[in-house]
Amino acid sequence: MARIYARQVLFNSAVFLWLFLPVVLLVHTPLVRWSVALANHSLLLASLLFYAWASGHLVLLLFVSVIINYLAADLAAIARERGKARLVRSCVIVAIIANVGLLGWFKYAGFLGRSISSFTEALGGNGFGVPEILLPIGISFFTFQSMSYTFDVAAGRIKPIGNPLRLILYVSLFPQLIAGPIVRASEIQDQLGHRRVDADAITAGFARFTWGLSKKVLIADSVAPLVDAAFAAEPTTLSAWIAATGYAVQIYFDFSGYSDMAIGLGQMLGFTFPENFRRPYAAATVTDFWRRWHITLSRWFRDYVYIPAGGNRGSRAATMRNLLVVFVLTGVWHGAAWTFLLWGLWHGAALLAERSTGIRADNTHIGLRVWTALVVLGGWILFRAPDLSTAGSFLAAAVVPSGGLPAPVADALTPLTATTLVLGLALAAAPTDFRPVDLLSQRQPQAGAIRFALYGAALPLVAVRILSDAFTPFLYYQF
Repeated sequence: MARIYARQVLFNSAVFLWLFLPVVLLVHTPLVRWSVALANHSLLLASLLFYAWASGHLVLLLFVSVIINYLAADLAAIARERGKARLVRSCVIVAIIANVGLLGWFKYAGFLGRSISSFTEALGGNGFGVPEILLPIGISFFTFQSMSYTFDVAAGRIKPIGNPLRLILYVSLFPQLIAGPIVRASEIQDQLGHRRVDADAITAGFARFTWGLSKKVLIADSVAPLVDAAFAAEPTTLSAWIAATGYAVQIYFDFSGYSDMAIGLGQMLGFTFPENFRRPYAAATVTDFWRRWHITLSRWFRDYVYIPAGGNRGSRAATMRNLLVVFVLTGVWHGAAWTFLLWGLWHGAALLAERSTGIRADNTHIGLRVWTALVVLGGWILFRAPDLSTAGSFLAAAVVPSGGLPAPVADALTPLTATTLVLGLALAAAPTDFRPVDLLSQRQPQAGAIRFALYGAALPLVAVRILSDAFTPFLYYQF
């Protein structure tokens, strides 16, 4: 994987929490009441500063992506008005080639070079050196967001934004820039021109942000040392299951925590972002899991790949092919490694099996929940393992009994990590669609209890962890 260029001005850093965010709110809140245009300019400056601080000169790549899609969308809109369908298609194709080309170079060129070099050596030839390519954080997210704008304009679903600065703001908006949710222009286009920020919005946004920050710092980060130790050790049956369940907890609370924080920040700035998670581990089937996990990415592939390819409108074989293509692309989108490709194929095969056997998400049979859990946990081993060999060893150890717990894993299995693991599993996998976060902005007694626990217990603990310099990046920054 390419080396990620990033500094620590991220949501769970002291610089962001006690300097960047307060300054942005102090400037933006009064401005948006006076002039949305001025507020947008201040927010654009803050967003570009945020990304430039995190990625340095690679912020220029963001501008290149936006310019490509701005020109392609505008030309496609003009061609559409004049009835030139072929030119519209050409604009879309050029945009795809340019965007995928940028993404391919920065994210996949090094991987392909190393793979070809290794293959050449295996055939007895001489390998070659592959230069290291810096990977801008969040490139997969802002590229897909920019492309969705071009696709929607070309299809006539939305009108061009017009002002290029407004398009740059839409793509670079710092709450969702680095790890989503992947926001459609149609979802916030009106809010870029007209939005309100009041005390209720800031209060609700702060509660949602704090909820996500607590999930990241108190659960995901607490179980991380156990997960790292389990994947670093020689696997046994017990350690393989600890690795799988531990990573399931870590990645869910890390990524959904980021999404909660992004949504909360959006609320504080007057924006409404789409939900990205709806209790995925409570899913009855693998199909249901993908309706709940990383919702905005699944929706992106559904609307821009699966449906245009024919969806389920053709033959059964064509439908199966379309599903498999989507999940191959889903795996590759996550990273330049064979493990990610196999993870996508793993889930694609599970969905094909469910579709072939007629399994439905409304079937709550316990056997289906076991099936879903095994598919998801096995997939997380593939996702987290550094290579296919390691992944194979962990999957084999999980099903072929082998004794003992490696010493590093036993040392990492402290009362804190063990309690966090059990608590995280209980909270995430309970078979219910109830989400405590939905109560945060309500005025019910249960909501008051949740807010009291959040502000009275969780927030002080989070502050202590951050002040102790226990900074850890979000897992999805690498994608």
